Parts: sequence; C-alpha cells; structure tokens
Amino acid sequence: MPLYGVAGERIAYEVTPGPEGAPPIVLIHGFTASRASFLSNIPGLSRRFTVVSVELLGHGESDAPAGLDAYAPGPAVARLRGLLDELGYDRVLLCGHSLGAALALRFALDEPERLAGLVVLNSNSAAGTPGWRAATLPGMMAMAAAIREHGVGAMKETRLYPGHSKRLPEEAREALIAGFESARPEGFAGTAEGLVVNVNSWERLPELSTPTLVIIGDRDLDFVKNAPAFVNRLPADLVETFTIEGAGHAANLEQPALFNAAVIGFAEAIGYIEVPEVEVAPPVRSGGLALTAVGGAMVAGGISLLVAAVFIGRSGSGTVTARPEATPVPTRAAAQQVAPVETVSGVRTAGPGSQGAGGAAVQSPSAGAATPTKAPATSTPQPPAPTATTARAANPPQPPQPTATPTPSPTATPQGPYAAISGPAALAAGATGTYLDISQPAHVRSDWTYLGKVTPHQPGVTITFPSAPGCYPVTLTVYFASPPATKAATLNVAVGGASCP
Repeated sequence: MPLYGVAGERIAYEVTPGPEGAPPIVLIHGFTASRASFLSNIPGLSRRFTVVSVELLGHGESDAPAGLDAYAPGPAVARLRGLLDELGYDRVLLCGHSLGAALALRFALDEPERLAGLVVLNSNSAAGTPGWRAATLPGMMAMAAAIREHGVGAMKETRLYPGHSKRLPEEAREALIAGFESARPEGFAGTAEGLVVNVNSWERLPELSTPTLVIIGDRDLDFVKNAPAFVNRLPADLVETFTIEGAGHAANLEQPALFNAAVIGFAEAIGYIEVPEVEVAPPVRSGGLALTAVGGAMVAGGISLLVAAVFIGRSGSGTVTARPEATPVPTRAAAQQVAPVETVSGVRTAGPGSQGAGGAAVQSPSAGAATPTKAPATSTPQPPAPTATTARAANPPQPPQPTATPTPSPTATPQGPYAAISGPAALAAGATGTYLDISQPAHVRSDWTYLGKVTPHQPGVTITFPSAPGCYPVTLTVYFASPPATKAATLNVAVGGASCP
C-alpha cells in the first residue's frame, strides 16, 4: 500500500478505482482494526465510487511512532487533509466506523468545505458525552500502559480483538486478526491514550454543517443507547439515521449489502452521485411466482436477489425523497451459506435463502389500501431509515390471458403509489429470511407485521421463522404523503416445504 506523510508519521491508503469519473468515498476504520474493516464493502462501493481506504496512524501498514503527540486529533485531521490534497480531491464523501467515525466527524467540523457528506457508523467516540469522556479516559490510559508493557496481546481478552467475533465474514475476520497480531504496541497505545477519547467533539456537534447519515447496528447496544442523544444534538435538517437490524458493532461487514445500499442511497439523495433510472418491467411468470424487475435488478429462474437502498432525506421544503439502488454482496461467508446466483447486470452474489424461491412483486396501484393486523399508534408519520433486503408482495399485477396464438403483450408501467416486498418466498423450517420494502414512489413510513409482531419505521426486516412447517404471512404497510395514501402488500412465506397460495 502507498504511504502518505512525513517519515515516521505516514499513513497507508489504497485507492480502488470506480467507473470513469466516479467521485471519491474515503473509508476510515476503527481502533485496533485496518482497511480490512471494509473488505466486504469495497467491491460494491467501487461500482459507484472511487474508494479510498485509509489506515490510521499506528494501525495496519501505517507508521507507529513512539511519541504521543502524533496521535492527537489535530495532527490526525491534518494528515487526512494532506492526503486529500495529495490525491487531488477537493471534496469527498467521508465514511468512518467507530473511532474512524469520530475522526471523520472532527474532520467535518474542522474542514467542512472539503466534504460533500459524512457517514457515521456505530461510534461511541463520536457520540460520547463529557461524562463518557471522564469515565473512559482512565481505562484508555490503563490500556495504553498495559500494551506498552505486555504488547498487543494484552488486548486479546477484550472485545476489541476481532477473533472474538462470530458474525464477521471469514475473509475479513482473518485479515483483521492478522493486522491486529502484527500491530506494533506503540501504535495501539498511542491511539488509546491520544485519540480515542480526545477526538470526541460533543460540545461542537451543533456546529456541523455537513449532510450526515448515522448508521446504527441494532445489536451494538452501547451505540443504540447513545445514538438518540447524539443525533438530537446534531442539526435536525442535516442528519438522518439508518438502522441495520440484526447487526452489531461491525454492521458494515455483518450486513454489507444493507450498509452499501444505505451509503449509496445517501450519496444519491445529497446529489453526490447521480440517481440511475428506475424502471418497473412487466411481471414474468416463473414457477408460479410473479417476478418483477424493480430498479433494474432481477434474477430469472424463480430466484431473485434485489438489494435496494431507500435513503430518506429532508430538503429545505420538508419534502421526503427516496431512491432505490442495487448493490452486490461478494462475501465468502455468504457464498458458503447459499448457492450463488447471477443478476441481470452480471454481478454474482449470494441468494437470500438456502431453499425455495424468492421473487419481487408489487401491489397494483389501483388496489384498495389495506390495514395491518397491528398498526402502531402515531400522530405524525415518521420517515423510515434506509435499508436493503429481498422479498415478494401480495396482489401482483396479473399478466394478459393467453390466446390460441400467444404473442408478447406489453404491460403498462404502474401509475401511482404501490406497496412491494422483495425476499424469499420459501424457506427451510427454522430458517431466516430478509425482506425489503421496494415500494414506489417515495414514502414517509414502512411498517411490518409478521409472527404476531409489528416492527414500525423500518424499510427492511430479518425474520427467523418457526421450525413448524406452514405458511407465515409477512405484511408491509406503507404510508405515502403526496398524494396521501396507505398501501399494503403481503407475502405468504412457505416454510418447511408447505404449499402456500
């Protein structure tokens, strides 16, 4: 990897080219990690961006000076600014995870003219209050002392050691472990003592002037607890949140498709990258399932994987916009779980379920609005966080009836709002499926009803079905603002070989 900076304080980086003219996205990892933190994301992101992955001082292939001053927030921001100058980037989309997100936020506060947007993923260093700083600093000082005395092995019993994680893709996990074990003690100790707490910018959060997306893994309990106060302190017209269900601290590696889709949707919404044309193709019958190509992504043969992102952004007029996007999931772990399939665009990726077929279908826009079995009470519809997944919806448009001499018959593009789900329609008993709201057009809220449970304000859900065979309905209720409308779609998921209508 190339290095940037003065001798002894150089940071390593790698540029993964995107399409011609693709704007840059800069990725910064967290404490004790490396660029491997984004290993599962770079292939998908490079379809829309030029991807620059940066390694913090004292991490990966970067230098690890013994002096403490080099690790402070000011020099860290200056190195990043210098790297952007070296690469010739006037403005970038900056994305950080954990400690990297706190540094990215400090950069946004110090160098706002250099950023088009900011993405913060699961960062307690960014969200910490003055009380958090006071409580955390002694522990970081003690950690730094232990590392200097006993080496990085002193941290192997902490949750910072990547070998403890069971949800990471194997390739990324192995790379993170290798980076951790080859790290120099001076680097981790200097970062613990000089950056982890000191980079926190709680008092300056209201100064933020950069559009910001905060991504939350709902199993990262510390950040789930700290995120509301953090988000509320940021300018309301600049920040949106995106919750990845079923993902922990390394949510971008655990759910790479959802993370990539959120970032891409955010970049589209702030005008950093262009929004691709979205077409709704006529439904195709395959194996008794109606498959509809939404957003230009479809898999033939009865198996569909559609990964879409819906970023909800507020404009100055208070209107809500949503954009779909397709993203590949090229991870070794996923490939070991399910057989790969090929999308129309030629990207190979893992299917959404280990058994059965999945598809995409839509509720006819002319169909009457349906009401979920349990509707959460709310006085004002709230916009959902963006997300990505796969499924099929109830009440699909019916194809023309065959005649004696079958001939192709075009189907009109649906007009008006409609509800649609994308995801697996059949699964093994006890299996888990992921379902995505691919409704059109932009809408203010998505509520899910399944297994007697209501999950409001989520564009996607991950469901573990019972071990008993049967038909289990998954219902999506969508609320549109302009024109006002409520639409619903239901997918009957066939579990354990059951036959469902």
